Amino acid sequence: MRVRRLSKTGALAATACLVLASCGGGSDSDEESSSGPQTLTIWHYYTADGQIAALERQNQLFAESNPDVEFEVVQIPFEQLPTRLLSTATTQDGPDIVLDNVVVDFPALAGSGVLTDLTPYWEEYADADQVSDSSVWRLDDEVYNVMSYTNLLGLYYNADILDELGIEPPETVDEFQAALEQVADDGQYTPLTMSGAPTVEGAWMYFPLLLGEGVDYCNLDDATLEDALSRLQSWSEDGILPREAANWDQTDAWTQFASGDAAFGINGNWNLGAAADLPFELGSTQYPAGSDGSRVFPGGEGLGIGAFADDPDLAWQYIEDAWLSPEAGLINFEDSGQIPTRADVASQPEVADDELVAPFVEAASNTASWPLNEETAQMQTVIGQVGSSVISGESDAAEAAERGVTGVEDAKEEGGGGCA
Repeated sequence: MRVRRLSKTGALAATACLVLASCGGGSDSDEESSSGPQTLTIWHYYTADGQIAALERQNQLFAESNPDVEFEVVQIPFEQLPTRLLSTATTQDGPDIVLDNVVVDFPALAGSGVLTDLTPYWEEYADADQVSDSSVWRLDDEVYNVMSYTNLLGLYYNADILDELGIEPPETVDEFQAALEQVADDGQYTPLTMSGAPTVEGAWMYFPLLLGEGVDYCNLDDATLEDALSRLQSWSEDGILPREAANWDQTDAWTQFASGDAAFGINGNWNLGAAADLPFELGSTQYPAGSDGSRVFPGGEGLGIGAFADDPDLAWQYIEDAWLSPEAGLINFEDSGQIPTRADVASQPEVADDELVAPFVEAASNTASWPLNEETAQMQTVIGQVGSSVISGESDAAEAAERGVTGVEDAKEEGGGGCA
């Protein structure tokens, strides 16, 4: 679907403290007078402008009714946040609020003693029935993370380029391949941008090629992985996907697409907040479907309270007001395009009637399941590494597939052998 979006609130400057030097943990009550301001320390790894702008506005929303609360917002590199959080078990000094990569890191974080048990708060939360159970993350029946939004992958396209070349938005992988080849043959534009990084980010981008064939991490086989990697290899060799994409993260890939020189971009709904600023007409559709349809993994950040927060009650009040409230959900959606998990917010016209958002909402109704294994992150990292290696030209698809399946099986066993 395609539409020109009306201008939304401009990106607001992020109050971020980079973790090259330690920014410390929660507020130090010994340094504050009893009547002085309280500080909420928030750890996140956001880099997209829309996400950062939404975080700033949500903090302002909370500050309106809590003027004595100040914020220390700490931006930690994506791959460093779980390690930093796990280290607080030793330092006994961590964040008040953490936004973690719940779909990858939850088993390790929840079982490590670095997150507060949210069960008593969740049991008293009046609007719990508005939030889907899949957005409440439990270990041994105790709640440690809740999600106020979910993130899905889709296919973005530059409608101006497709109109010029007479290309219809593709619905299947075969149609997508034909469209990419047509753009490449024309020679004016980059056919595709996406992250091919040797990380979980890169793995997330191309694994739906396998999901569309009914294959996930629990039934991964050499032949299907080789087919997907062969496609990546051909895209790289034929100039469809730039070789440098082997080291692009998701933000890099979006920046390349947003320049206006690329026909297609595989990326997530969190970029929708920037749609109004693009120099071309933007369109979106679901991830191209394989023989088993279009399926993607659900993503998004989990909201947690650090185990060493000075005031867990205040931290939970912040989660309720700045993230779980209907007003906060609309702020987050408007600035970042992230899909609200509250049913009453997702049904609001601002969300339900947005044509760019519709493919992502549709994707949310048929997502794939993540493996239930403590080494899920390692399983994805292996897949990211082999994908990056064929995009860069360092590996052949067949060899990389064998290495990928072996690596996933080894990680699965290290994590206890469970999966589905």
